Amino acid sequence: MLGWSKDPENRPMGRVHDAARARGDTGRGGGRPPRLLTSVLTLPLLAITVAAVLALAVWVTGDHDPGPPTANPPGSFSFAALGDSPYYLWENGRYRGVLEDMGAHELSAVVHVGDLFETPCTRDRYQRSLIEFNSLPHPVIYTPGDNEWTDCWSHGGFQPLDRLAQIREIFFDDPGHSLGGRQIALDFQGAQEKFADYVENARWTHENVVFATLHLVGSWNGMNSFPDRTAADDLESKQRTEAATAWMRETFAEAKARGAPAVVLAFHGNPLFEEPADDSYRMSFEPFVEALEQEVQAFGLPVLGIHGDWHEYTVDRPLARRSDGLPLDNFTRLQVPGSPDIGWVRVIVTPNAAEPFTFEPRVIPFWR
Repeated sequence: MLGWSKDPENRPMGRVHDAARARGDTGRGGGRPPRLLTSVLTLPLLAITVAAVLALAVWVTGDHDPGPPTANPPGSFSFAALGDSPYYLWENGRYRGVLEDMGAHELSAVVHVGDLFETPCTRDRYQRSLIEFNSLPHPVIYTPGDNEWTDCWSHGGFQPLDRLAQIREIFFDDPGHSLGGRQIALDFQGAQEKFADYVENARWTHENVVFATLHLVGSWNGMNSFPDRTAADDLESKQRTEAATAWMRETFAEAKARGAPAVVLAFHGNPLFEEPADDSYRMSFEPFVEALEQEVQAFGLPVLGIHGDWHEYTVDRPLARRSDGLPLDNFTRLQVPGSPDIGWVRVIVTPNAAEPFTFEPRVIPFWR
């Protein structure tokens, strides 16, 4: 652990650690059973142990079988949102289940909000994720998380800016098109001379709903200190946030121009919308958060913000005007589940409904 941080990747995951403490019985056992009783007790004890482990896992992770795919309701479409997994070797099987489950659904797109893995930040690991994306029968649009580059100094001693360059080379070599087995055309910010580096910021529409990805990450939006951090790292965070803010403003302008009924924004880092405007962690996402408040209020129609980073499946309405604290009720936040919950969220969109977004979390049980 790197010291306390509001980023949960640098502090304990509360639900899991609480469960560990809850099961931390330190009472002393009474020694081995007599030899003649060992074979009699082994099978019942094993069965009880397995049952207890299964029950505990369900309680800790909330795992349940998500069931078979269902058709999109009339007048609706759906897309997938996911991120922050798999982190560990034992989660890979469930992640394959996630890919299979998404592949079995009728989806307009798969939106990955970053954190493809915990470690390692190697070219081979990036390529593996790319292969997984391209194995899906849907368009895949990906925005990077902090684990892929910002935090790579802590696991492997990589320079974050070098890892960022690798990510752009591998995942965004054709930024005008999505990843995935069925590609779609994308607008991308890197086509603008002023923002030529930001090939990862993309925009597309489906049934007149406007979607955009914004490169904002956890770990204080890339401002976490680390050995050998330089002025170039500080400048990168500042300029990347300014680029994301500009792309977001352009996205709302596009939505207004085309009469879009809704906007969807996807990014990795949790900006702590619910915290005061002067909260130091939230301020690491400025000027984005303030600009978002302004654009959401001016747009007046439903806006969905999707992010990962804190791993807890959440749907709420945390955004408020900083001038008077009044809630901006046309903004909904979806935080996707993450490790140890391995899954995705099916977002069902009914474009012209008063409440156009409904959510179906699909977490793969650990026994699958």
